[in-house]
Amino acid sequence: MPSIVAEALNVFGTAPQKERWLAPIIAGRKVAAEALTEPRGGSDFFGTTTQARREGDHYVLRGQKRFIVGAAKCDFFLVYARTDPNSPPHKSISAFIVERGPGVGAEYLYDLLGTRGGGTGRLVLRDVPVPAKNLIGSENGAAEIFYRMMIPERMTSAAGAIGMGRAGLQIATRYSDQRKAFGEKIRRFEAVSFKIADSITMLDAARGLVYAAARCVDAGDNPNRSRRMVSEAKKFATETAWQVINNSMQIMGGIGYTNIYPIERLLRDARLIVIWTGTNEVMDLIIQHEYYNEVLTSSQESWDLETDAPEAKRAEEKVYD
Repeated sequence: MPSIVAEALNVFGTAPQKERWLAPIIAGRKVAAEALTEPRGGSDFFGTTTQARREGDHYVLRGQKRFIVGAAKCDFFLVYARTDPNSPPHKSISAFIVERGPGVGAEYLYDLLGTRGGGTGRLVLRDVPVPAKNLIGSENGAAEIFYRMMIPERMTSAAGAIGMGRAGLQIATRYSDQRKAFGEKIRRFEAVSFKIADSITMLDAARGLVYAAARCVDAGDNPNRSRRMVSEAKKFATETAWQVINNSMQIMGGIGYTNIYPIERLLRDARLIVIWTGTNEVMDLIIQHEYYNEVLTSSQESWDLETDAPEAKRAEEKVYD
């Protein structure tokens, strides 16, 4: 996740930190990875058990991170660790830049179903001394960094999903205009052409939602709505990609299941995007939470929608308990 680490450095890093780590990322001289997920905490970010103990001018980090994209070869990591075990979870975690070196090792590389090129592995930190100047932001202030980083992380998942779905659909569309069955091009059969129609409609709807979320984020005037919109975009775009790629494979039949075409790889890769950067079930939690807050805390609209019924004044019929 080089772009995610770069965003953290750009927003929260000091001038020396940007010079040392951000500039090489941008120049392509170094690769960074985000070390967030742990064996005992996937969606539960604030349940992190990796510890960072202050000792003079440095911290000592100990713990494990899991499913770290880039663990195999990256030059340094953005590591989240607990610095105050006695405070509430969201006020006890800090973020550090940890360079590869003694005590920092990728001790297991995962053989994944898809997205196999990232060198994804389990990162183990064994009493690693990290200079205090490697702290990003304030001590115990990583919650702010985490929430900020989830925006580009989830937006890139959403936008990338649309590209994956589009690729699969284009392949299937061209195939259906060439493949013949029962003396006709298979695009002439509604079972095929209607899947194309459904798929492109879903992709265009997902693209519109992603653009709307991006505009909301860029405006920056309503962080809660941005959080909801980004979650909606990630959820809808990734589920759309999964469905569209499945449709594409169905259109192509058995040949789509082979590696003659890249549909099978797209299918394997797409399965991950509904899980990573926050599962879509987590997106549901965020969406409903932010929308409830938006509706229930906003002032009543100029037009009271509840009054738009002939018998709206029958208060005795509005029983809630």
